[in-house]
Amino acid sequence: MTHLILFFEGRLLLNGDSPMWPPNQLADLDAVTHCRVHVPSLIAGHPPCDALELSSLPAHLAGIEPMPVRQFLMHQGFDAFILAGRASQLLNWYRSHRFCGCCGAQNVLRQPQQVLGCPHCEVDYYPRINPCIIVLVTRGEQILLARSVRRGATFFSCLAGFIEPGESAEQAVAREVFEEVGIEINNIRYVKSQPWPFPSQLMLGFYADYVSGEIVPEAAEIAEAHWYDVNRLPETPAPAISVAGQLIQEYCDAVMASAEP
Repeated sequence: MTHLILFFEGRLLLNGDSPMWPPNQLADLDAVTHCRVHVPSLIAGHPPCDALELSSLPAHLAGIEPMPVRQFLMHQGFDAFILAGRASQLLNWYRSHRFCGCCGAQNVLRQPQQVLGCPHCEVDYYPRINPCIIVLVTRGEQILLARSVRRGATFFSCLAGFIEPGESAEQAVAREVFEEVGIEINNIRYVKSQPWPFPSQLMLGFYADYVSGEIVPEAAEIAEAHWYDVNRLPETPAPAISVAGQLIQEYCDAVMASAEP
């Protein structure tokens, strides 16, 4: 039988430290299931499952404190988070596309194709992914890090932003860097990607070299931005959690290794 991942009010219900629930551990959830989607696995070792959004907590789950999805990522790391993140993203797609945007009719979920289809005008709605760039700008042994204006943001990270219609990823990198800190860059090069389901981003990671200009933070998005020596960094994202942390660590490790006698 298919394992389950349970959500209540957008938060995870954990089975100990795991998001996975064997169906034989649970009483019938049909009466309290608001929506249910199948979560196919794309990675070896991660079995497919069903994700359920519960409208209320049954008595046998009432003692479990739901955990925010982002908090689970921070505690467990990205490898443990992959399937739960995929489940969260698919449920968010299902909730936000219940009705057809063309005619207003209620869509019908077709599985295993993973598509919401309108029975009236026959328009199909597939899970939405929003492509974003994230870039570490470098200047020899220095890297540019910024702190967001978001409430509670204490760490410094790479610059990031959404790719706009008609724009390549490399064009988005140059535009976002100039808009957010006012500097010119070149030698933009792709490194790696990471799904980021908050709610449905795909982060495309890049390095880029500084060319010219002084840092002028865009006040609506950036609280502060500075150049940092690779061996004297502020608090940054953990590599086990995000591609930002991996870009930072891998560049700094390479610079310090090249400086060794």
